[in-house]
Amino acid sequence: MAKTQKYTEDQLLEAVIRFSEIEKKKIKTTELAKWCRDNIEGLEEVRDYHFTRPIKEKDEKIGKMVERPKLCTVRMEEINKSRSLTVSINTNCLLKASNIDTFMEQPTSLQRKMIVETRETVDKLLTKNANLTRENEALRAENKSLKTDVLSVSDKVDILQKTQEKLIKQATYLMKMTDEEARKKMLSEMGIEDGSIDLDVYTQSLQQNINEVMDINKVLKNYIVINTSNIAENVDTNATSLNDKIMSGLDFYGSSDKTVGKLMHRQISHRMIKSQL
Repeated sequence: MAKTQKYTEDQLLEAVIRFSEIEKKKIKTTELAKWCRDNIEGLEEVRDYHFTRPIKEKDEKIGKMVERPKLCTVRMEEINKSRSLTVSINTNCLLKASNIDTFMEQPTSLQRKMIVETRETVDKLLTKNANLTRENEALRAENKSLKTDVLSVSDKVDILQKTQEKLIKQATYLMKMTDEEARKKMLSEMGIEDGSIDLDVYTQSLQQNINEVMDINKVLKNYIVINTSNIAENVDTNATSLNDKIMSGLDFYGSSDKTVGKLMHRQISHRMIKSQL
């Protein structure tokens, strides 16, 4: 891999001075490097960073390596600063002098230089003014377009606001009507309507049916079931067995009349159960 070619500070400084004589605007390193590759012998491979990269050298006082800007870099900064529009106006005696006599008292060579600088300054101002005019026109057109959009959006917002107010009124009306219908329906079920009251319906709605409070038949049935189960549990199973034995030993069917025998058997059994209870 080839090493980057190194150039002396004198070569680079001379290139900056020659380029500044041709280019009257601020110096840009990319344009400077391109011009040097095309026009200066020995700088065919020069790059923009060769003009801006600082130099490392040993400081004899502190004994350490320090960095300092190249002479060409310092010169470019001076040229660019002097070519600043504000600086050129402030340093031009023809433009800043309080009266013409101050300018006329200057040497002829300096007067010529100031006149040239003034013409260059005027050219810069005209160019800058033209650029600002174009930008201003573009901004004016964009502002006009934005104004149209803002007006359109404002109209849409007004329409939406009116629609919202209308919807709120409709919703309020529907809620009111719904509540009123619900109240009317409830009052109608109670027998109260517009201008009239049905006392029968109203009375019936306020009272309960006596059958819902006390069902006599149901109460009696529950009572009989509970007491019957208690009686059956209290009967002595041994006594019942003895009665069965006694009743089984009696012959109620010996007579010729079987019906009479059955009847007597039932009556005796019934009396024995009562005596046990």
